[in-house]
Amino acid sequence: MPQFYLIPKRLARKAPFLVAIAQAVEAAGFRFVFWLIQLLSIENARRVSAFAFGLLGHYSDKAKKAKTNLAIAFPDSTEEWREQTTRGIFRSLGESAAELIKLEQIWAERDERIDFVMHPDAEALMKAKKPAIFVTAHVGPWQVAPLITKYYDLTINTIYAPESNSVVAELMHALRQFLGERLVSTDAGLRPLIKELKAGNSINMAMDTRLDSGKLVPFFGREALTSTSAAGLALRTGAALVVARAERLPEGRYRITMYEPLTSRNPDAPQKDQVLDLTAQINGYFENWIREYPDQWICLKRRWPKAHKL
Repeated sequence: MPQFYLIPKRLARKAPFLVAIAQAVEAAGFRFVFWLIQLLSIENARRVSAFAFGLLGHYSDKAKKAKTNLAIAFPDSTEEWREQTTRGIFRSLGESAAELIKLEQIWAERDERIDFVMHPDAEALMKAKKPAIFVTAHVGPWQVAPLITKYYDLTINTIYAPESNSVVAELMHALRQFLGERLVSTDAGLRPLIKELKAGNSINMAMDTRLDSGKLVPFFGREALTSTSAAGLALRTGAALVVARAERLPEGRYRITMYEPLTSRNPDAPQKDQVLDLTAQINGYFENWIREYPDQWICLKRRWPKAHKL
């Protein structure tokens, strides 16, 4: 079933004739939004997009999933807090959409807009252009985080979920072209990623969403299906495993942080145990970011098993 932005998935299942109509409407809508955002300054683009997403997102079927995720992550929270935070999540999603469209301009103005904060070991491996797997979460301006790999002129492969709408996919690919990224579909499996890492290239991936084929790893104290591919690839190929974070600062500025490369806390353990340990360490970073900015956590899909649904 294709992914839709303007109609609920359950409605598309009941009325298949809506599929073509919905995709045509979405394509026209996205083209208009892209055109409008390009005309605005970065700050105004973020404001307009945040307002629009905050206004409309509350009525989507994804709002309920966001509130469920918040209730599990923050069990002592109130319904009122979850309602307000969910509105903030949609506003943050709107800002992220604008940031993606304006990414090339943000890069062009990087000296005024971006602070790069590097752990010395992460900086050393990037200067040496050693293969690495950079992981981040859908928190804050995650679309801005890959700019640090362009800053160090790395050859990067970015994992992405293919868009079902061909027009949206075309627009997204065009936005990424200036980064020089090679886009690798999630459907491609691990083989092309192993090949790239062994060739000395690097990988970007956001890995905080549920992966049905993943392993159960603690996340906010509850077992959650989590992708372990980043840790597995690092151990299999010897590539560094580095957590990257982007944050919004006042006056349209950003901070991109590269943390110390992760290592297994028990290097003598079986590889499968080391994979789980490294993935748990990554989840720990993500938890801290979400606790700091819960209204910037783009959690619009079910994160935990249905048994935890509230």
